[in-house]
Amino acid sequence: MQADLHVHSSYSDGLLTPEALCALALKKHVSVMALCDHDTTDGLAPMAQAIAKANAGGEQLRLIPSVELSTGATGSTHILGYGVHPDSEPLRLAMAALRRNRASRGQAMVDALGRLGLQIPPELLPNDATAGMPIGRPHIARALVQIGAVQTVEQAFERYLTPGKPAYVPLEHLSTEQAVTMLSTARAVPVLAHPMRINLPPQVLEALIISLIPAGLRGMEVFHPSASRSDTRMLESMARRHALLVTGGSDFHGERGVRAKLGGLPSGWCCCDSDVAALQAAVDAAADNRLAT
Repeated sequence: MQADLHVHSSYSDGLLTPEALCALALKKHVSVMALCDHDTTDGLAPMAQAIAKANAGGEQLRLIPSVELSTGATGSTHILGYGVHPDSEPLRLAMAALRRNRASRGQAMVDALGRLGLQIPPELLPNDATAGMPIGRPHIARALVQIGAVQTVEQAFERYLTPGKPAYVPLEHLSTEQAVTMLSTARAVPVLAHPMRINLPPQVLEALIISLIPAGLRGMEVFHPSASRSDTRMLESMARRHALLVTGGSDFHGERGVRAKLGGLPSGWCCCDSDVAALQAAVDAAADNRLAT
């Protein structure tokens, strides 16, 4: 099985439409894919339609509908919600509030860059009213590349868009426990995304995970480009020690020349088939519980 359980579309901060993502996944022989746009589920319906069309002659690609929520004081702790359903009212209202916060924060970062003498033409940025998405840091980073202020998206983040840099503006977030509880209540399967990006020592990371299990945390994204081979071994051991689901994803956004490639996961995911089956079983069980209530 070729699985990629963490991709983004143009409905948040990815470059490709759901239709283009579907076509690329088929080209890359990905058989299971999870669309995990930031704070929105708007891309799930068009993605499901594109996959249904591609599967007209027989199933080639399966979608796990998902979402990614940024949480914690700095927003650096991300929670993936697998099997999410957009009809959950608390989740819908929370995502709408997060979207409004993202829109005002995006404009504040653009204004900060302007004060630094880096004027970004409006046509290089999404318009939430027409494009259906707020300005995010990746949009701004790509625009900085286009105006020649930096050479790469990574350089834009390093110089301007990370905490402590001149154009960074913090974003108000849910607490991690709130996000896990909300997703669990909405009958989604909460999974801690890219743990190595949280930059915690292993013992502190494990303590965080243990504290979130009572709130409903079900898994860890062990296989991710941010984790080295030794990191991956440590994370997998930690996840299985606490009977958590093990997932993996590229975190693909569509940029060229970056490490994340659709379907390109770190090597060593020996139990991919059984891990994906376990995740799907958890998603199905959550859906059954939702229907029963």
